[in-house]
Amino acid sequence: MYKVIIADDDFLVRTYLKQMIDWEAHGFTIAGDAKNGKEALWLIEQERPALVITDICMPVLDGIGLIHEMRDRGLPGHILVLSGHDDFSYVHEAMKLGIDDYLLKDDLTPENILSFLQEHLQSVAEEQENLPVSPEELARLGKEKLREDFFTSFQKSDMAEEELLHMAKRAGLPETFRFAAACRISLRGWQLRRQQFSPDDLASFQQAFIEMCQTFLGHQQPELLGQSFPVRPDDGAWGILLFFPHAVSRASVLQQFQALGQKIQVLIRRYFDLQSVLILTAPQVSWLALHKAWQAVAAQAESVFYLPHGMFHLEDLPVLQSSAPFAADLPAEELCHSLEQIPLTKQARRALVHERFAGQDGAELAALDEAEALPSFLAALHKALDAARSASRLHPSVRQAMAILEAHYRENLTQAEVAASVHLNPAYFSTLFKKNVGQGFREYLAARRIDAVKRCLRSSTGRIKDIAAAEGFDDYPYFCRLFKNLVGQTPQEYRLSQGQGPVQKKE
Repeated sequence: MYKVIIADDDFLVRTYLKQMIDWEAHGFTIAGDAKNGKEALWLIEQERPALVITDICMPVLDGIGLIHEMRDRGLPGHILVLSGHDDFSYVHEAMKLGIDDYLLKDDLTPENILSFLQEHLQSVAEEQENLPVSPEELARLGKEKLREDFFTSFQKSDMAEEELLHMAKRAGLPETFRFAAACRISLRGWQLRRQQFSPDDLASFQQAFIEMCQTFLGHQQPELLGQSFPVRPDDGAWGILLFFPHAVSRASVLQQFQALGQKIQVLIRRYFDLQSVLILTAPQVSWLALHKAWQAVAAQAESVFYLPHGMFHLEDLPVLQSSAPFAADLPAEELCHSLEQIPLTKQARRALVHERFAGQDGAELAALDEAEALPSFLAALHKALDAARSASRLHPSVRQAMAILEAHYRENLTQAEVAASVHLNPAYFSTLFKKNVGQGFREYLAARRIDAVKRCLRSSTGRIKDIAAAEGFDDYPYFCRLFKNLVGQTPQEYRLSQGQGPVQKKE
């Protein structure tokens, strides 16, 4: 693998560059990124990258200054310069310094980056083929592994103070500190976003999230040192440890922590378009106390379900009950009110729901298990209760017909066939169905298929034409017209509006 360093003062540009192609598939690895030329120069000296991608205009030390320093210090590496339309005079100066190429930011596409790599990959390979792994690189890789091992142990097991100190020292974390605190981050709205991710998308998101946190924490030095780590990234859970070497009191730590938490929430919203819930520990003065405080937060993590997005302390969290002190057969409004007032564990909520809807079709209940917070749970519960009430008022033959439609809606069903299945005259069945359901048979069937297509568009990147055919639409032009009429958007517009992408290939 040949190392790449990225230097740009725009976090979004750095993140985009890291995610726009599969670097490893082309023989490269991102060894680091920097927000100015000074940081980049330090990284280049440490990592000795094969390729440096740098912006022209940056604070502290700009791109021209960075290239000058690289040349003066004899630092090797190919250089790709990024520029805006107004930077050509700087680009001209950079070219005189011997850069390999430049690229306008408006032209920053995967195709153009790959073209640059293909042009220079051979020379990079020839230059670095016989270079051994440096001791510095081995040390860096070893430190990352030690840090990963530390956080795995820190989260999962009770540890003695001597072991904590030993592992923290090996991982490059402070052995002693004036105060330290921990924060558990839960991403709100994560399940819907997660359904839209491929495994590669998820890996890219995790890397970008860690880098966002570390970039932000790096800006806070020397007032504090911070380290972010994954807790349950598949479930949108992350952790941060903060060490305050110069704090004079617990009150000052709490004040700083509150401000930091607010900034982190803003960054998560700005860069990832997600809300978040932060649980903060109290300030601690030893590793053992910090470990116990984190374990206490982890033990109460399920309580996040009952909180709005925002910041909370351990004492703010509701105490969950493991069984419901009220009956599952309460009237709908009383049931929802009781669930708002009395927080239950997920297992207790699930048991209550199964008891309330025993013997009924579970298709309407999936959203209850997937709900991340009380408001979405109550909305799904209201919908399930309404569906159950509606089903109970249906004529038995219509209820039977809807069960047939649910099982076979993808097939080429006709009204006459379904009417025959429920032993009714087709004309009478048509009248009865519309009276009970509020839609004619064909309208209901088409809407059911469209709902299925919408779910697929939110969770799949497959071809729209293939999705439509799989859900029962053999006539694609008819499907497109129907979708636009019912949804108000074309299928492609709907997919993009739900955050699913990339843009669909032409059908």
